Amino acid sequence: MKKRNTSDIIKFLGILLLFLFVISCTNKKIFEQYHKFDNLSWNRFNYLKFEVPIENTAAGYDIFLTVRHLPDYPYPNLDINFTIFIPSGEMRTADYSFEIKDKEGKMLSECLGDYCDIKFSLRKGFRFSEPGIVKFEIENKMTKLETPGIIEVGLIIEKSKE
Repeated sequence: MKKRNTSDIIKFLGILLLFLFVISCTNKKIFEQYHKFDNLSWNRFNYLKFEVPIENTAAGYDIFLTVRHLPDYPYPNLDINFTIFIPSGEMRTADYSFEIKDKEGKMLSECLGDYCDIKFSLRKGFRFSEPGIVKFEIENKMTKLETPGIIEVGLIIEKSKE
């Protein structure tokens, strides 16, 4: 049986630690949650609400909206209102109109068979003013009562690259 020397063990442990460090640094997601629509349609008055515990106020965060829709989504865009409620009661809100199709009507989403996925940036490098449970609300601002072809909408929060 071959005897292992100390330098081989140290090399192995060093490589293992490096591997664990790389994996821990690449996982920037602190929150990811989706709301699925059973009838494949998002009602105008179905506000999507998310609660996220925020501890680190020194870090910047990137906030994304993800949309999974049918390939025959009928509109060129998706209009939403995005609101952030800080624990102290402070509120920040903004309206967005995200393009789903280009001017020629071609999908900008990645389509795989029965569904298409697209990810939109809501905020980059956002810093929360205080720790605690932060509430997020996404409102469908399309003009019709129902927005057909929406399978699910999600919110992703990642630590910003600093």
